[in-house]
Amino acid sequence: MEDVKAAISGPAWYQLYLLGGREAAEGAIERARECGFRALVITVDTSVAGLRERDPRNGMRELLGDSLLPKIPFLPEILTHPAWLISFLRDGGVPKLENIVVPGLGPMALMDVAAGLNRSAVTWEDFKWIRNLWQGPLVVKGILTGEDARHAVDEGASAIVVFNHGGRQLDCVSPALAVLREVIAAVDRKIEVLIEGGIRRGSDIVKAICMGARAVLIGRAYAYGLSAAGEAGVARALEILRDDVERTLRLLGCRATSDLDMSFVRFPCEWQGTN
Repeated sequence: MEDVKAAISGPAWYQLYLLGGREAAEGAIERARECGFRALVITVDTSVAGLRERDPRNGMRELLGDSLLPKIPFLPEILTHPAWLISFLRDGGVPKLENIVVPGLGPMALMDVAAGLNRSAVTWEDFKWIRNLWQGPLVVKGILTGEDARHAVDEGASAIVVFNHGGRQLDCVSPALAVLREVIAAVDRKIEVLIEGGIRRGSDIVKAICMGARAVLIGRAYAYGLSAAGEAGVARALEILRDDVERTLRLLGCRATSDLDMSFVRFPCEWQGTN
């Protein structure tokens, strides 16, 4: 596990969705290698786009589409935010996904993501193919069962990220924290287990580490900071989380995260796993 431990402490991970087919993925993997990324993260839990009901309610398709006519009902709201509109137009309007370059077509349009997902379901055969292309640490993101965790180990994964995509794809899917112990028990310390989802405070990080996670990924906090204040905002978001982790540790009477264990948390017995 030394390779993934080094990658965890390093600065560069690349998250790969198999959008645009294998040829597009090959290009992305090669660019990741050339740019010095140390670990490749394969997201396996989104074979199709979930039904995010607020998107059609808010006119997402009409606003992101090329046609002007469907946008007319939204013009009054758009025109009440002139500064935003000017900034949006200066940036080139709706962006393309520059990291997903479809051979012969160029960067994928944002509106093509749903169709791209429908054509890109990830199988274990795809994982083997990626394993042959990428010789560094390979992290599987989106595991929620012990069975899939063991399969990932057998296929050569260096680490697993327990993750339910924020619950935005499938209603009533298990919370990541609820299945963390099951996944940890299934891999039997053969690879590292990380967790993402629902991390909003430093105390959430402490809970996850208490329950056995090697590390915690944050999918929202940094984005909030980035949208508010750019690089400085990201630094501030991390500072807030760090301060809260340190505060929580002190309130628990711990000197470091290495002192944490399951004695500091209470959870339903069905979260115990099978160890």
